[in-house]
Amino acid sequence: MPTSTARYRFEFRLNDWAEKFVTSLAGRRSAYFVGFREDGTIRRVYVSLPDEPFDGAQKTQLAEAYPRWFLYVPYDEEGTAYLEWLGIERKVAERWVGRRLEAADFLDVRTTSSRDEWPESWRVIVA
Repeated sequence: MPTSTARYRFEFRLNDWAEKFVTSLAGRRSAYFVGFREDGTIRRVYVSLPDEPFDGAQKTQLAEAYPRWFLYVPYDEEGTAYLEWLGIERKVAERWVGRRLEAADFLDVRTTSSRDEWPESWRVIVA
């Protein structure tokens, strides 16, 4: 199992949503990429083929094609994944998780510190 880099509750909340989303869409946990238009509307959702890994070359090609994007790559164990996004606004994340993100969602679960705001660009391993 990979070593977790997750520190904030919003990372866990977004991971939970991402796993449920692809499972409801594809019937299985699978890597996927959401490409957004410049105005923040969704342009395309790419779901990887069963038993075919989503590699760095695929991610790079898709990331270069979209000004904003979200990537979910699950690991073998349920609930574990790599998440990365670029240019995703807080309101989009809140719509996805089904509620407003509150101050508690930005608390560091490892320490007593917190983030001041939503990161529009981010990468994390949730394990």
